[in-house]
Amino acid sequence: MKPPRLSVIEGGDPFRRQAATWFARLRADDVAESDRQGWQRWMAADARHRAAYERIERLWSAAGEHAQHPQIAERLRDATAEAPTAPKRGSREPVAWARYALGAGALAAVVALAAVVPRWLQRPVVETVYLTQVGESRTIALDDGSRVSMDTDSRLVVDFSGDQRRIVLDHGRAYFRVAKAKRPFLVHTEDGSVRAVGTEFEVYRRNDTTEVALVEGRVALLAAPTADAGQAALGTLDPGQKASFRKHQPLHRLAPAAPGALPTWLSGKLVFEDQALSAAVDEFNRYSRRRMVLSGEQVARLRVSGVFRSDDPHAFVEALEELYPVAVDESSGGDIVIAARR
Repeated sequence: MKPPRLSVIEGGDPFRRQAATWFARLRADDVAESDRQGWQRWMAADARHRAAYERIERLWSAAGEHAQHPQIAERLRDATAEAPTAPKRGSREPVAWARYALGAGALAAVVALAAVVPRWLQRPVVETVYLTQVGESRTIALDDGSRVSMDTDSRLVVDFSGDQRRIVLDHGRAYFRVAKAKRPFLVHTEDGSVRAVGTEFEVYRRNDTTEVALVEGRVALLAAPTADAGQAALGTLDPGQKASFRKHQPLHRLAPAAPGALPTWLSGKLVFEDQALSAAVDEFNRYSRRRMVLSGEQVARLRVSGVFRSDDPHAFVEALEELYPVAVDESSGGDIVIAARR
């Protein structure tokens, strides 16, 4: 007998079915910018949309540890075989292809879990996973009154079940406004941890490095734990101070900012001050699936300054063409190629 399907998908709640459809669509190989814009409009239209989508995220994240179970693999094959062909893009039936999307792989493993691990599914979920897609930003309110603003392409795992308020930043960037409480507030990355109580700070995980900028209060930075030494202290930050650290390496102090100055990405802006063009392009590429590509070391070493909107790479490219000896072209794959002007 085949395991039953989960009611989260086929029950009477249209928001859950729509959320499952969007979840699958955003993970498809041919996802387009128009899809992401449509998803963002759908999320913003109703708080129940976001709640349904977050529930799908949590189920999918939880399913990962059981993905190798033989019954889950069997259910994936069955669901894929049953899936009809998806309609062409532009169809006026936004949720008509939900079964196709699910069968194609987004949530079939969760369906199999209903029969494979029913007791596990009934246990309360302690951890909550929050995600942002490329080009998306969002602010979430935590159970303790803290607020977290997430930048593009970021993933957080929140666990407030023990004697600590624990958050793991897998990748991306987040700004934390921490509510005062007796329990310490810790943000963990692969490189170490940030410990705070009632403060505001930014954590950015990229290129195997964690960067921390403190806006208000005080934070302690801790190294990644080791088997023999546990988690050693790296140092502390005062308002305006910044630092970076890598796994099992010492703290590196960065150029400070004005105390109380909020990160510019919170208002949708990217600010470059005498920045290598390669670094500026890397930052812009985080916000769009249409990538900029630099051709040649000479171009990569150019230094740029300015304030730009993170969602408007064309304005950045136009400024480059006007102010620097570069030429811009589009590759056959749709990338924006920046090369030295001949």
